[in-house]
Amino acid sequence: MGIRQTRVFVPSNDPEENWAETLIGKLFRPLTARFSDHLEWFWFSRYGPITSDSSDCDIAKIPFEYKISTHTGSGISHRSMRFRYFIADHQQEAFEQWALQMLTKQGYCVSDFRPYDFVGDTGSNRFLGNENRRPNRAMQRAQLVTQFYMASSRLVIDALVGPDDAGRYRMETNDDFQNPGGSSFQSIHHLYCNITCTPTDVYVFQKAGLDVIGFGTFINPPTAPPGGWDGSTAYSIWF
Repeated sequence: MGIRQTRVFVPSNDPEENWAETLIGKLFRPLTARFSDHLEWFWFSRYGPITSDSSDCDIAKIPFEYKISTHTGSGISHRSMRFRYFIADHQQEAFEQWALQMLTKQGYCVSDFRPYDFVGDTGSNRFLGNENRRPNRAMQRAQLVTQFYMASSRLVIDALVGPDDAGRYRMETNDDFQNPGGSSFQSIHHLYCNITCTPTDVYVFQKAGLDVIGFGTFINPPTAPPGGWDGSTAYSIWF
C-alpha cells in the first residue's frame, strides 16, 4: 500500500508572507483534488525558517537557493512543508509524477518521495497515553490522529483565498467578534480546547539583570538575548 511522504522546499526568494498558504494553493489543493478518488488520506505541516531539521528528505540534494542564510550569517535555514498521504497502489506512480511536475513548474523542490511509517509516527507514545499503551492500540490511535490531521488540512484548503494578481494565496479573513485576530480558526481552536481540555501554557522568559522578558511556549520560545534566557515561568490559561 502507498503510505508515503515527501518534503517540499520553498526557494529563498519566495516572499515570507503567506509562503505556506501559497504552496498549499499551488500544489496540495490541485493535487488532492485531482486524485481525490484514490487518496485514503493526506495531511501537511509547515516548518521554518529552521536550521536543524533535515529529516524526511535527503537534505544534500536540496539546492542552495532553497536554503536561506541565517541572521547570524552562519549556517543555513530553510522553509518547507511535509506532505504525508495514502494513495492507491495503482495510482502511486501517476500521483508522484504529477506532483513532481507541478512543484517543479511552480519553483518548489523535493529530494524524493519515500515510505512513511504512520503508525510509528502518529501511533507513537507521543500521541498515546500511558494507560492505553496496549497491543493494537497504536494502530487505532494512528488512524484517529491521522483523520484529525486530514480534517485540519482539508479545512485549511477550504479556507484559502486566491490566487491574487501575483499568484499568491492567503487564508480567509473573519470579522466575527469571536475571532478577534481575524481567523476562522480561532473559533475552531477554542472548541478544540473546549472538547479536549488540552493544557495550554504561556511561558514568560526572564534575563537576570536586564529589564528584558519574552513570551512563548515550551516548543517555541522567543528569540533569546545575548547569553540566553536565565529562566522561565509557565502560566496556565483557559483558551
